[in-house]
Order: sequence, then C-alpha cells, then structure tokens
Amino acid sequence: MRLAAYWKIVLKRLVDCMALHMVFGIQKLVNKEMEGEIVSELMGGQGKGLEKMMEESTSVAEKRKRLNSSIKLLRESKEVVSTIIDQVSTI
Repeated sequence: MRLAAYWKIVLKRLVDCMALHMVFGIQKLVNKEMEGEIVSELMGGQGKGLEKMMEESTSVAEKRKRLNSSIKLLRESKEVVSTIIDQVSTI
C-alpha cells in the first residue's frame, strides 16, 4: 500500500520534471536564436540599428510641439491673470 502511494508521487514528480526540462530547453533555444537576431538587427549596417531605435517618431515630435505650445500659452495666460488680479486688488 505504501509503495503504491509512493509510486503515484514519483510519477507526478517525473512528469513535472520532464515538462520543466522541455520548457527550459525550448526557452534556452529561443533565447539563443533571438539573441543572435537582436544583435544582428542592432549592429547590422554599421550600427544604424541603434540610431534607428533612438530616433524620435513623428507622432511623438508633434505631440511635444503641441505640448510646448500649450505650456507657452498657459504661461502667457498666467501673466494676464496675474496682471488682472493686481489691477483688481489695487481698486
């Protein structure tokens, strides 16, 4: 009876171990292949891949431009409101 219970545990452990070993092997293989591809992509063409990654997209550039103009407008509005408050407070 004890041997049967122990055998069930051993079988579960063996199945789990095989599954983990297969996942590890696949992950190791994928990482190895992906590393090579990533390095070749980044360093390919005399390092142009890095420069390409560092370039700012046009949508981000336009958004920055809009935000800077909003900041400028808000600063000007702050000055106007400050002037109005100063005029009202002197009355």
